[in-house]
Amino acid sequence: MADYFSPTIVQPTIPNADMTALERLILGYIFDSEADGDGLYFFAEIAPSDSFELATDRLRTAFADSADIPSALRDQLTDRVAQIGDDDTDVEIDLSGMSWEFIFQDIVKRSTTLDHVSVVTSFTCSKMRPDGFGGMAILITADAIRGKSTEDILCELFDEAEHGSLAVAPGFGKHVLLRLSERSVRAGIPVITESDETLTAIPADAITDAEIRAACLDVAAHTDLSEERGAAEFRAALAAIRAAEHRQAGAL
Repeated sequence: MADYFSPTIVQPTIPNADMTALERLILGYIFDSEADGDGLYFFAEIAPSDSFELATDRLRTAFADSADIPSALRDQLTDRVAQIGDDDTDVEIDLSGMSWEFIFQDIVKRSTTLDHVSVVTSFTCSKMRPDGFGGMAILITADAIRGKSTEDILCELFDEAEHGSLAVAPGFGKHVLLRLSERSVRAGIPVITESDETLTAIPADAITDAEIRAACLDVAAHTDLSEERGAAEFRAALAAIRAAEHRQAGAL
């Protein structure tokens, strides 16, 4: 069986003063980290984690210390903290329904020194499988989160090879309508298994990230969205017609 890895680096160093206590705690479980001056350098040797266990007293303390600073992470964990029992010493945190990019975006929004955070991920595999290699670069600013994968880059290169300089001109663009997110698939598994107890006896957390990735690749390879693409092209054509009508009406 092949093992899939996603080693990741985050740049630049994140100042401690720009993170809430809760963000600093949780990012330290999602990523590995090293102290760098007055901040932390985040990275993941194998892959970022979206589920982990931590001590309830640490979570409660960090949660309380971050009460005065709005953040997407605190909103995400509010219900989970409320569910912790008085006798619980440890708590399972599942962030598969939330992208860690939004944690960094909140940090950039409030920072006086950072105007962006960049994240670079490599997709590697323990075997030389053609679906096991690639990468992703993400740029996080206060206003947007933008990413581009090696697959996106190859699509752009194919366009340039076919159309030359016209590949970047209006009329030759290609637009992604759907991405199959492994995090979203992970988040959907408990919903599926809880809604149908006869489906499987396997607990949701027994399904590995490698199995989810392999399943996503298989579904992507065997799914035909030609009808949906045709419908989207039709709607885009109508929208372009309406835009042209609006433009011409405004010019009269």
